[in-house]
Amino acid sequence: MSMLIDGNRLFQIRSSNSTGKGFVRCAYRIMGDLVAFFVEDSGCGIPKDKIPTIFDRFTKLNTFAQGSGLGLAICKMLIEKMDGSIGVQSEENEGSIFKFTIPYQEIVIETDINDMENNDIKENISAGRTILVAEDVESNFLLLKAIIGKTYNQLHAWNGKEAVELYEKSQPDLILMDIKMPEMDGLEATRIIRQSSQEIPIIALTAFAFDDDRVKALGAGCNDYLTKPLSAVLLKQTIAKYLV
Repeated sequence: MSMLIDGNRLFQIRSSNSTGKGFVRCAYRIMGDLVAFFVEDSGCGIPKDKIPTIFDRFTKLNTFAQGSGLGLAICKMLIEKMDGSIGVQSEENEGSIFKFTIPYQEIVIETDINDMENNDIKENISAGRTILVAEDVESNFLLLKAIIGKTYNQLHAWNGKEAVELYEKSQPDLILMDIKMPEMDGLEATRIIRQSSQEIPIIALTAFAFDDDRVKALGAGCNDYLTKPLSAVLLKQTIAKYLV
C-alpha cells in the first residue's frame, strides 16, 4: 500500500538516532515504490549477540549513556505505523548503519486557476471574522498569526482551559484547536465547547498524523483536522471553507 510520507515522523526518527560523539551521516534513495533512508554513525557499534534485540524496549548497550533505551523501539513503532521496515548492519567498535524503508508515492498536484480565484473570493467574504487560536507554543502561534493575521481578527488561548473561557466570553467565529496542551488538552476543551454549541467550526491542529488521532479529534467534535507543519495554503482554504 502506498502512503504519503509524514515529515513530522521522519524528523522524530532522525532525532532519536543522534549520538553525542563522532559523526552521523544521513542519506536517502528512491527505490521504485519505496524510499530508503540510511543513518550511519561512528559509535561503539553493536555486538552480534545484541543485534536481534536492539529494537526492543529498554535495550541499552551503554549503561552510562543518558536515555531510557526507548529511542530505537520508538523508531521501529513509527516506521511500522507507516508500513515500513527497519534493520541494522553493525560491527563492534566500528559503528553502525541503520536502514529503514517506507512506501513512496509521488503526488502531482494540479492547481486550477478557477479554484485559486474561488478561494480568494471566499477569503475576502470571511475577512474580519474572529478566530480563536488555542496554542501553547509561542512560535507556533506566531506562525499562525503571520498566516491569517491580515485577514482575520485573532484571540489567543495558551491552553484548553483558556480556550473554553475565551470562547464563552467572546463567541468567536471559528476555533483553531491544538490538541496537546497543558492544564486541559484540545480534545477535552472541544467536548466542553460542544456542550454549548454544535455550530462553531473547530479545526484540530496536531503534530500527530495517525488515523486513530484523526478519529479521536473528529469524535471529540472537531469539524476538521490539519497536521503540523501546516501548509499556509491548506490552512487558509480550510478556514475559508467554514467561514463563508
